[in-house]
Amino acid sequence: MKDSAAPERFYGLRAQVLLWTMLPLSILLIIFSVTGVQGHQEAMKNLATQENSRLVLALAQVIALELDNISLREGIPVEQVSAERLDLAQWLSIEHVEAESAVVLVDADATLLFQWGSLMPHGTPANWLGVSEALAGAHDVVFTSDTSHGEIVAYAPIPNRNWALVIRESWHALTAPLIRYEQVLPFILLTAFTTSGLILFFGVRFVVQPLHKLRLAAARIGKGDFDAARTSIRGVREIEELRRSLNDMADQVRNHQVALRDYLGAVNRAQEEERARLSRELHDETVQSLIALGHKAQMAHRLTARDPEGVKVRIDELRQMIAQAIEEVRRFSRALHPHYLEELGLIAALETLTRDAKAEFVVTGTLPRLSPDRELAVYRIAQEAVNNALRHAHSACIRVELAAEQTRVSLRVHDDGIGFRVPTNFTDLTRAGHFGLIGMRERAVLANGNLSVNSTISSGTVITFELT
Repeated sequence: MKDSAAPERFYGLRAQVLLWTMLPLSILLIIFSVTGVQGHQEAMKNLATQENSRLVLALAQVIALELDNISLREGIPVEQVSAERLDLAQWLSIEHVEAESAVVLVDADATLLFQWGSLMPHGTPANWLGVSEALAGAHDVVFTSDTSHGEIVAYAPIPNRNWALVIRESWHALTAPLIRYEQVLPFILLTAFTTSGLILFFGVRFVVQPLHKLRLAAARIGKGDFDAARTSIRGVREIEELRRSLNDMADQVRNHQVALRDYLGAVNRAQEEERARLSRELHDETVQSLIALGHKAQMAHRLTARDPEGVKVRIDELRQMIAQAIEEVRRFSRALHPHYLEELGLIAALETLTRDAKAEFVVTGTLPRLSPDRELAVYRIAQEAVNNALRHAHSACIRVELAAEQTRVSLRVHDDGIGFRVPTNFTDLTRAGHFGLIGMRERAVLANGNLSVNSTISSGTVITFELT
């Protein structure tokens, strides 16, 4: 249990937030380390330059003063005072803790007058850095890299005497703690980079990628793929819990849709049964009554003796009205329940529908006999599409096409009406007031078919229903 609890805590969002917090700290550590070393190096160089410049000038001044004192005391020219008369060992012995130093005094002929320390390079003094420059009257402090760690060289001329004083110190010795830090710095940077890389890897692997997969799964669920979030996405614990919640929600939505389809199927069956009952009553009772009324009017026409011409005209008008009423009731009866669909089949029912609507009807292929529910779905979708074209699209031409190819049946209703903007989701049809399209879609879903609606403003609408 302990072994499984540790990864559980590691995959939690708190652990990931902590790791992502360490990432900017690691980056700041890298920046501060690099800039700190560089800044410290510059500061040390400036300090060493100032100190060695003051030191070499002070020692040169001390040597010049001592030469002047000996010259005045003994009454000889300064040029005749030799270097042996000076206590150079006491003045020029420079001691630095853990530092390697060297001091040389050279005359105008580049002859070595005094040397302390062993840091001077090989070769003659004339080739040493700073000797010729000091004999020329210049003084400066320079850094050299002719050794493994670099050295600092300070030189200055001796006033009133063509001598050169050169002080050479090891730059590594002066900055030994900093050099050691520079040696450790690559390991520090490597550790920081490794830590940052691991943080980025785990953040992308367990946070960014799982969230991207979860977004794609949610989009697929929105399109009807309710199994999109069923498999684990291997994210942090909170994202995995969100994935399980999303999957549970998708299952609930699917169950609700199944229940809704069953309910709609029951509603549609009850509606069709009610329409069939009304159609039978209209056909068996109302139409028969109107027919009987027409017979009575005909008998009255035959028996009338008074003003036969006037009565005849009135009775003819009555018979025409009755004939129109009979036709309207029959049309109403067919709209409620298409008897031709049950008696003669889908093609005959669609022919009657398009003839009444003055629409063009085209059949392609040999239509297989479909189940009653599927034939009814095709007829009702065609009926709704034609009615929409007549009532709302103001179409001048309506074309209904029924095509059959092996086990595939396709219904296509095209009009040249005003068209409309089709919403992206069918659920938005209710907001636009297209309730007829919603009913067509539900019939298509119940029949296990596919319904598509394509419409362009001022170019008409095409409704396609496919069954396989």
